[in-house]
Amino acid sequence: MRSWYAGLPPYLQATVFALIGTVMAAMSSVLVRLVTAEIDPLQAVFFRNFFGLIMIAPFALRSGVMQLKTHRLPMFGLRALLSMGAMSFWFSALAYLPLAEATTLNFTVPLFGTFLAAIFLRETIRKYRIAALLAGFVGVLIVIRPGSETMQLASLLPIAAALCMASAGLTIKSLSKTENSTTIVLYMMLLMTPMTLIPALFVWQTPDLPTLGLLVGVAVFANITQICNTNAFRLYDYSFVVGFNYLRLPIVVGIAFVLFGEVPEIWLLPGAGLIIGSALFIARREAKLAKEANRINRGPTAATSDIEPPSKRR
Repeated sequence: MRSWYAGLPPYLQATVFALIGTVMAAMSSVLVRLVTAEIDPLQAVFFRNFFGLIMIAPFALRSGVMQLKTHRLPMFGLRALLSMGAMSFWFSALAYLPLAEATTLNFTVPLFGTFLAAIFLRETIRKYRIAALLAGFVGVLIVIRPGSETMQLASLLPIAAALCMASAGLTIKSLSKTENSTTIVLYMMLLMTPMTLIPALFVWQTPDLPTLGLLVGVAVFANITQICNTNAFRLYDYSFVVGFNYLRLPIVVGIAFVLFGEVPEIWLLPGAGLIIGSALFIARREAKLAKEANRINRGPTAATSDIEPPSKRR
């Protein structure tokens, strides 16, 4: 089986990782919904980080303590604070909203990422991406329908989570220039575990064994998702891999219908189409611009090499 997989072209290897990561992410969301029916979302966030730290620490420490030295602890602290907000808002959204609605609104992460990069990183946003951003946020308005009787304040939770996730992504972009991925993940868990314990203590309810089992499952699925996505991005273009993330929606819709009897509202379809379509357009537009920039930097002889599929380029 391993030799068969190794013989696949890079884009198919990336597809396998991306599909597994998508299924694991959907399963993690479902487990969070089950867990938060028993304990408060803030407590669930603490246990997700606590069990995640236990799982990741042995692998991180295997490379030696010297690999974990850093001079950028304040940036790690900012990243942990933003990730704490993202996870707290996201777990609360999964607890209080239909899973399909929460998942759809969370797809706004790339939209906020583009917007924040223009503000803080001074990245240029051209007219096509501006149009895509506007279309995406129109999709958000369609889903939450401000002013309607069905609008819930809880609808703001996945949007707040997406904003925090996009902000945390900017810190990761900065940290990745000087720190390795193992250091980034380990410091996040080391800082977030005590940070998330503080709010969890105010709502503490000792979980029973089945709930603890679900909490371990949340951490396992979340860690597998991260590993699969990292490998997929390593093997092939980001714009290709990111498209698989949106398969979470039909998976979540199916599971939510079977387990919880949730039927998505008709407004979710056009809203999700605009949000997902704009996010995919932005990803592919950025990939095209990056490819053109690389071609210019490499010179005229690089034109023929771009015809071949990229093997290990994000």
